Amino acid sequence: MPIKSLLVTSLVFAMVGCGSGSEGSDAAAAADEAAPKQQADIPGGGSREVLGISPRIYTSGSVNAKVTGFFEVDGVQQLNKPASMTDGGSTWIQYGASGAQELNVLFTNDEAMAENGLNIGVGPYTVMATSTSGECRTNFDVKPATISGHYSCTGSTGYNKDTGQTGKVDIEVDFNAGS
Repeated sequence: MPIKSLLVTSLVFAMVGCGSGSEGSDAAAAADEAAPKQQADIPGGGSREVLGISPRIYTSGSVNAKVTGFFEVDGVQQLNKPASMTDGGSTWIQYGASGAQELNVLFTNDEAMAENGLNIGVGPYTVMATSTSGECRTNFDVKPATISGHYSCTGSTGYNKDTGQTGKVDIEVDFNAGS
C-alpha cells in the first residue's frame, strides 16, 4: 500500500508541474511579456526582432493602412477571424479577404526566422514589406491577450498584377488584434 500511495502522490505532482499548456497559462503570459527581443540590426535600417507570441486564436481587431506613391489606399479594415491565429511559432493576422478588391492586409510573424511582415492589397495592387528589408521601421506591443503594431516603410516596391508594372510606395500601418 505505501508504494501505491507514493506512486499516486508522485503522479499528482508531475501533472501539476506540467501545467495545462493553454493560452492562458503563466508560461504563455511570460513568453509574451518577454517579447520582443532585438536580435540584430540589418544594414539600411531593418532589424530582426524575435516576437514571441503565444498560441492563440484572434477574435477582434482592426487595421488602419495608408499607402502612397505608385498606388494609393487609405482605409480601415476589420479582422478576418477564421484566417487569424498564432501556432507553432508562426502568426497570421488577416484583415479583410486576401485577394479581394477592397483593402486587405496580412501581418505575418515567424519566430524561427526572426522576421515579420505585411502584405497590403487593394484591387490589382499589392505591396509586401518586411522587418528585415531595410526600408521599414516597426514597433510592437505583445501582451497575453493582445498584439498591436506599427509599420512605417519608405520606398517599398508595389506591384500591379494586371499590368505587371512596379513602382515605389510609402506605407503607414497601425494594427491591433485580441484573443
